[in-house]
Amino acid sequence: MALAYVSPVRLNSGERLSGFNDASFPGKEYEIPAWRGGEGDHVFVLVHGYGGTQSYWNPLAAELVKFGEVVVLATMGQTVSPAKQVGFGDGESEEILAVARVLKGGGKFVHLVGVSMGGAASWMAAGKEPALISSVTTESAYARLDWGGEDFLSVSIPGGAKIFRPIVLMAQRRSGVKSAEVRPVDYAAKWKGPSLILHSRDDGMFGARHPEALAEATGNEILWYEKLKHTEICRDRAPEVAKRIWQMVNHVE
Repeated sequence: MALAYVSPVRLNSGERLSGFNDASFPGKEYEIPAWRGGEGDHVFVLVHGYGGTQSYWNPLAAELVKFGEVVVLATMGQTVSPAKQVGFGDGESEEILAVARVLKGGGKFVHLVGVSMGGAASWMAAGKEPALISSVTTESAYARLDWGGEDFLSVSIPGGAKIFRPIVLMAQRRSGVKSAEVRPVDYAAKWKGPSLILHSRDDGMFGARHPEALAEATGNEILWYEKLKHTEICRDRAPEVAKRIWQMVNHVE
């Protein structure tokens, strides 16, 4: 079970959106796979969550490509990534930064859009190297990995965080990631640029303490949604989300 926690079942990437092509970016130890489409000075880097796929982003990518270029990452340890395990936010943030360096070097304005663990990784990337990033938008991002782990393990089984504690500890030893030390909220506090924090009151996975902590750290307000489950906002409200993002970033210089 600990192995499955750090190396979840790899889902098929899904159908690639028309007009997008396979691409890759140089990472520290491997090439980072992606889908890439559109053109323009603004590039939106979409980062899926734990157990997610690139095709999750198809509805939003189809909207954002109207405003600029879109890069959809295949994050570490999932779908077609050559990495053997997930990074629980920290590793993914390094992938984001590797991609952002290439895009920024090409004269692009780099806008991060992340969901769940991809959102947590986006906050960490922006806090680590803010000069590379022009804006951050996250949906259902966890503010702290230890909080997120508690919530994740308790969704199906009441008290699951306590029941599965030994497995979590074994997973941490295997991955080299200590959940108490992965705190996207601390990196969010370092981010001073434009940002959007999206969360549903009916998320069902991560409770209100996550967006509230991120909002306090950034001095930003939460954009609350109703009657949408975890990771459904960017998918089901894609036109609205894309419009909000573009309204936030179209004046960036």
